[in-house]
Amino acid sequence: MPSIAQIGSVVTVTPSEDIQIVHGQGRYEFINDPSPFALKISGAIEENGRVVGVYGETISGHERYKGLIVSLLLRLDGSDWKIDNHSAANFIVSKKPVKPNGKHPIGHPEGVDIEGYPFICRYGRIDSRVGTESIVNSAKGARLAQQT
Repeated sequence: MPSIAQIGSVVTVTPSEDIQIVHGQGRYEFINDPSPFALKISGAIEENGRVVGVYGETISGHERYKGLIVSLLLRLDGSDWKIDNHSAANFIVSKKPVKPNGKHPIGHPEGVDIEGYPFICRYGRIDSRVGTESIVNSAKGARLAQQT
């Protein structure tokens, strides 16, 4: 079972809301396109020994994603992408992986630096399952543990 953070994993991203395409400072548009796209994980973003994001090149999806890098940023408390195969994330599709800037938490829209325009961003479901594998989502388990 490939986890979200495993190098070489293929992760499918399904936008949960309109995607935002940022063309330049103060110039952007929203597009209603919930179609999935996929990336192959080539690296992880860590803070204090914990995976808080992953990135990799797009391998399928709408033409607008072709040849770009997708950065997925941890969004759900209790998630452990070293074992999870299903979660939710902020995603940013750009020319290079994003870099945490320390100004805000990684999941905050201003918590990373993005190099160049245009870039595409929003929030969505992510999934690295193969075939009919069961869902592994530590955030779900953390919420259940908090409720008991």
